[in-house]
Amino acid sequence: MTNDDIVWAETILGNGIIFDTERRNTIRSMDSVDIQASPGSGKTTALIAKLAILAKKWPTNHVGICVLSHTNVARDEIEKRLGKTEIGSRLLSYPHFMGTIHNFFNTYVAIPWLRSNGYWINIIDTEIAKKYRWNKLSWNTKEFLKRKFQDENLCCFKSSIGDIGWDKYEEKKKEIIKEIFRSQEEGIFTYDEMLLYAQQALDECDSIPVGIQTRFPLVFIDEAQDTNSMQWNLIHTAFPEGSVVRQGFGDCNQAIYNYADEGSGNVEFPRANPMLICGSLRFDDRIATLANTVAVSGVKMHGTDNELSRCEKQTEHTVFLFQRNKDSSSHVISEYGKLLLSTFTDDEICDNQEKGCHVLGMVHVKKEDTPESHFPKGVFDYWPFYDADKTNKNFTPRSMIEFYRRGLSEYETSHEYNRFVANVLQGVRQLINKSKKEKFIPVSGNPLASMLKRLPEEKVFDFRKKLLDVVTSEIHSKEQWETISSKLNEILDLFNSLPNKSTIDFLHWKDENALVSTDQTDVPKLNDNCYLYRDDVSKRSVVLQFGSVHSEKGRTHLSTLIVETFTRAHNMKSIIRYLCGDDPKKTPMIEKKLRVHYVAMTRAKGLLCLAIPEEFVNDNARQALMALGWKICIVD
Repeated sequence: MTNDDIVWAETILGNGIIFDTERRNTIRSMDSVDIQASPGSGKTTALIAKLAILAKKWPTNHVGICVLSHTNVARDEIEKRLGKTEIGSRLLSYPHFMGTIHNFFNTYVAIPWLRSNGYWINIIDTEIAKKYRWNKLSWNTKEFLKRKFQDENLCCFKSSIGDIGWDKYEEKKKEIIKEIFRSQEEGIFTYDEMLLYAQQALDECDSIPVGIQTRFPLVFIDEAQDTNSMQWNLIHTAFPEGSVVRQGFGDCNQAIYNYADEGSGNVEFPRANPMLICGSLRFDDRIATLANTVAVSGVKMHGTDNELSRCEKQTEHTVFLFQRNKDSSSHVISEYGKLLLSTFTDDEICDNQEKGCHVLGMVHVKKEDTPESHFPKGVFDYWPFYDADKTNKNFTPRSMIEFYRRGLSEYETSHEYNRFVANVLQGVRQLINKSKKEKFIPVSGNPLASMLKRLPEEKVFDFRKKLLDVVTSEIHSKEQWETISSKLNEILDLFNSLPNKSTIDFLHWKDENALVSTDQTDVPKLNDNCYLYRDDVSKRSVVLQFGSVHSEKGRTHLSTLIVETFTRAHNMKSIIRYLCGDDPKKTPMIEKKLRVHYVAMTRAKGLLCLAIPEEFVNDNARQALMALGWKICIVD
C-alpha cells in the first residue's frame, strides 16, 4: 500500500480524517502481527481504511477477506462510512465476510457439519435452549437440583460435547445430558454448543480448515482482547500460524469479557512484538495520565487535545470523597451535576448530547439489600431508582408495553424493523398463553407461524389485519396504548380466549416518564436509567445516564463518573495504590478490577470523576492523587 492509497482512503472516509505515522504503519502492514491500540485511538477506522484499500485492489471474485469480532461494530462502521460507495458494497458482499466469530463458524462450519450428520437447525439461542431443556426435565429432578442450588444453567454443554460442567449425582447428570441431546435432535442449540460442533468438525475433517484458508487468505480480528479460549481454539485450528495473514486489533488493558473459569487477561493477545497505536484521539494528556495508572500493560498512552481541552480554564477532574451512608452517596450525584454545569456550557452539553454524561460502576445488578459492611455495593446505592434490567440485553420483558419498548429500542439501534415486529410477536405469544393458562403457542424461531397453526383458516386474514394494526400503532400516550390493548383483546377472541387477571396485568400501561422523589428534589426519571439534574438557581439542567462499565465499553462520553462498588471487597479501595501512581504486585483479581476501571476511565473526552468513600483515602493517598492532577472534593 502506498501513501496515495492512504490519502484516497482518508478522502472516502471523510470527516476530516488524517492518519498519522502510527496509523499509516498499521494500514500498510500486511504481516501476521497484532496491533495494540489505546482507547479512542481510531483503530477501527484504521482497519476500515485498510479494508477499503484492499477491496479496491482485490484481484479475484472467488476468495475474500475475513473480518471477525464479537459484535458487528466493524460491519456497522463500514455501512455507516462506506455503505453508499462501490467499495462498501464490495466489502459487505461475497466473497468477503464481515461479522461475528459465532456467525462465521456457524455459517462455514457448524451448520453444514450438523446438517451433514442428520441434524436440522431450528433455534440457536442460549436462553431459549436452556429454559426449554429445563422444562423437559422430570419434576423430581428439577426439585432435587433446586435443593442443590442448581438451575437451568446446567442444561447446556460447556467445554466439550457431553460435558455440562457438573460431575455429581450421575443419574441426574445422565438425565440432563439426555435431554440436551434430545433437544438438539429437534434443532435447538445454544450459541456455544454451535462452536463446540464447529470444533468437532475442524478436528475430524482435515479438508475443512484447508478449504477455509483457501477461501480467506486474510483474517482480521477486531476487539481481539475479548476472544475467549474456545474461540481462540477455533481460530487456531481454522487459521493456524503461517497458513494465512492474520492480524488482531485490540487493547489488552480492556480485556474485561472473560469466561468465569478463565483468567482476567487473555495471553493470546497481543502476540510478541505488536505494532502500537499509543495516541488516543478521544481525550487529552491529562485524562491519559490519570487512566495510565490502572493500565495493566507497560505501554503508556498519550492524549490529543480536542475542543474541550481548556486553555483559559482548567477542567477539574475530580475525586469525590463521601461518607459511607445513603445520604452522602446520593449527594455525590448532585455534586457531580453541579460540576458538569460549571464545567460545560449548554451548547457543549447539547453538542455532545449523543455521547452524554454517565455514572458507571463495576457492579450494577441488585440481588439483595446491601449489608452495611458492603455499602456502597452497586450503582443502585447512589440512585435507588436505577433498574439494571434496562441495560440487560437478555432481560425478558414482564409486560406487553416492555416488549414494545424493547422492540423500538432495537429498531432505533439497528434500523431493522423486523426486530421490532419480532419483539411484539413474542409479547403476543405470551399474552395468548396467559389467557389460555398453558403453553398454547410454543417457543419457536417463528412465533407468527406457530400462532397461525393454531388458527382456523377463516380467521387468518382477520388475525393478520389486527396484528398489522398492532405493530403500526404509536404508543406515546396511555390513550394510544388503550387502543392497542383493545386490538390485542380482539386477537385473544380469535383464539377463543377471554381476558383474565393475568392478561389485564400483562397489558397494563407503564409510564416511562413518571416523577420519582429523591432526597434532593423531584426530578423526572427519563427513559433507560436517565436522571435529570436541575440547578434551582440557574434553572440549567443536565441528564445523567446510569449504567455498568461493561455496558459502555467502546463508547465515548462527554463526561464519566465512576462510583465505588463491592466485589468481594470494595473495588476502588482495592486499587487505590494504583490510582495514586504506585504499582505493587498484581493478583488476578486485582488485574480484573484494574481492567474494568481502565475501561471506565477512558470513556470521557471532557471530564473524568471518581467517587470513593472518604475513609478509604488517607492523607498520603490524597496528596498522591492531587499530584497526578486530581482535584479532591469532600461531599457533605
